[in-house]
Amino acid sequence: MGVFKLEIITPKGVYLETEVESLTIKLTSGYRTILKGHAPLIGAIGYDEMHTVKGNVTNRYAVHGGVLNVTLDKVMLLVNGIENEKDIDLARAEAARDRAKERLESKDPSLDVKRATLALNKALARINTVNGK
Repeated sequence: MGVFKLEIITPKGVYLETEVESLTIKLTSGYRTILKGHAPLIGAIGYDEMHTVKGNVTNRYAVHGGVLNVTLDKVMLLVNGIENEKDIDLARAEAARDRAKERLESKDPSLDVKRATLALNKALARINTVNGK
């Protein structure tokens, strides 16, 4: 299995430039695993766990939406946000999930549903990342 260049860019700038053997990520159309030589692809990134593999090292990240661009020689992710699994506090993510669920279930007419749904999606992405799903 060969390696390919992976570049991850956030609104704050370049988050990561590295070489990997594989990238598994959830697009809005479903999960994709990218290997060297993958056909060109553009896709919308959902809110969930993604992971990279190089050798026997797997790195997991919580990704918070964006765009994937696969070309013949590299993969570029333009993401709204990303967190390494090592930086995620599971208890805090679970508490955020519970708060977001409570807000959404309250049916409060003044609730910003879009914001509460976004908070829930981010919390679930963090939880899935730590739990390796």
